[in-house]
Amino acid sequence: MPSKSLKIAILSHDITWGDKHENIITVAELLNRIDCDTDIVVLPELFNTGFLSTKEQISEMAEDFNGDTIINLQRWAQYFGFAICGSMLAKEGYKYYNRAFFVEPMGDITYYDKRHLFSFYKEDLLYEKGTNQSPIIRFRGWNISMQICYDIKFPVWCRSRDNNIDIILVPANTPEKSIYEWKQLLIARAIENQLFIVGANRSGKDDYGKYVNSSFIYDFQGNEISIKSQESTLIQYAYFDNIALNRHRIDFPTCEAADLFEILQ
Repeated sequence: MPSKSLKIAILSHDITWGDKHENIITVAELLNRIDCDTDIVVLPELFNTGFLSTKEQISEMAEDFNGDTIINLQRWAQYFGFAICGSMLAKEGYKYYNRAFFVEPMGDITYYDKRHLFSFYKEDLLYEKGTNQSPIIRFRGWNISMQICYDIKFPVWCRSRDNNIDIILVPANTPEKSIYEWKQLLIARAIENQLFIVGANRSGKDDYGKYVNSSFIYDFQGNEISIKSQESTLIQYAYFDNIALNRHRIDFPTCEAADLFEILQ
């Protein structure tokens, strides 16, 4: 069980479509406004490019894990002293992935490839499907898992077993028209797994819609707990209380009654 409290921030910037340089500058400026006692900052899905719609665009913008984006993320994490999570367009040979990352201040990187590709936007035709569940990251006394946007619609894939996950981080690009469903899915995953969940959505607009006030943080009972920053309307915070979480799991040990099914890879 978690041994200390944790402070989380969401940075919901307006992603400049297809312009990695501009997005890196935007995020770097906003990170300077993050409270110095923050433990983890969560960025939106495809934070440095937005959703690209053709193979030609993807091949031009995709990076491996030695590219400039990862170098910048490692530098930021080390300088500010907090971990950074989000997702980016990654490549391995001729294959492309919507890849979540968790970059720690000491430089360690954990990644997870999006499993459930959003066919309505033809994401399944552009990216490779992830085959492995998110690794469980042990960070500052907490067990952390990553999912990406559409993944949270599939509860078996997100399942915490024997309370082995304390936090799910979810970078997303969910437009305004889908916000009701987005909120309900976040709440459901938090309650059924008895954990905190962070839905980090972008702001602004693109070809798929508008993104307005649509990042959320919920506790293990489905209560929204985020607080807007006084430094920027694009930043919000939450404190994760380890004592309250541990007590809730002891008082309501629902994991003991949970049906466990093997997840097909």
